[in-house]
Amino acid sequence: MKTRFTRTLVGIMLVVGLFAEAACHRNHTPTERAEWMTEKIAKHLNLDEQQKARLAVVKDEALAARAESQKEHHALTEELIAQVQSDRLDQAKVARLFEQHQAEQTRMMQRVLPKLAEWHAGLRPEQKAEAVEHIRRWMARHEGTR
Repeated sequence: MKTRFTRTLVGIMLVVGLFAEAACHRNHTPTERAEWMTEKIAKHLNLDEQQKARLAVVKDEALAARAESQKEHHALTEELIAQVQSDRLDQAKVARLFEQHQAEQTRMMQRVLPKLAEWHAGLRPEQKAEAVEHIRRWMARHEGTR
């Protein structure tokens, strides 16, 4: 059970790390960034066609979840802007906005995580080891830069 959790966590960290790294490419659409990331993952982990297909399912699910959350995200952002523009910041309201944002992130994660777990289950041990190495390098590169 602990090993399964650890492996799932490593897979999540890999995808999240690559999502974060792709965020630097702001001049591209979310779909283009997701395509770039999946290609990068496929290349670095030397995925076979079945693994690439499973990763494409993860990508598609993440993009669909993102698209669905955009209206709520926009509304939360507008409410936050209204608070910033006001004479007095309503701390309770801002705290609720952050809680709503976190809840939306949790819903997205719960939607994507099962697909990610399916993809992760199909990785070979050497691919998982390579993923861990990439995560460690990414962490070392970005440590202290945030």
